[in-house]
Amino acid sequence: MEENKEKEDLKKYFDPKEYITKIVGKEDVDDAPAVDEDKVNSLITLITDTANRDIKEQALLTLKKEKGEELLLLAIASPKAKENRHKLVAACWESEINFSKYLPFFILLAIDDDYLVSLEAITVISTMEGPFDKKQVEDGIKKVKEAKKKIASERVVLLNDLAITLEDFIRE
Repeated sequence: MEENKEKEDLKKYFDPKEYITKIVGKEDVDDAPAVDEDKVNSLITLITDTANRDIKEQALLTLKKEKGEELLLLAIASPKAKENRHKLVAACWESEINFSKYLPFFILLAIDDDYLVSLEAITVISTMEGPFDKKQVEDGIKKVKEAKKKIASERVVLLNDLAITLEDFIRE
């Protein structure tokens, strides 16, 4: 009975009558509706709070089923997620949602100063299925190569692997 209530609570986040968001990367920002911070904050808590560990998997399934990737991206970008951003990025690959159209966003996360955020973003990128915009991939490779010049040696290996993955996206 409690599990059914939790499922119903999760569904409200994907009800277009209740949830309004800005689209990440949308060109015409003036026409975009406002972000509902309460929904974003609730998702952050749902995914990152250890007390919710037992319902996290259901939340991820619901995100996938209801095409909630934009909500998850807004949660990642939220300043309130800073301490747990890596958990939210990990939720992207754990949800098995194809985030290919958000490749530039994940490249920025992959070159982030936070090692765990970077590692999780590289994992998301490696699970992307495509299709990919060749220009975005090429720009991503440039950003990764620039970032390699400015980072500690242990992270260079990660970024080398990322560059190879991105190059493979173009070859496919």
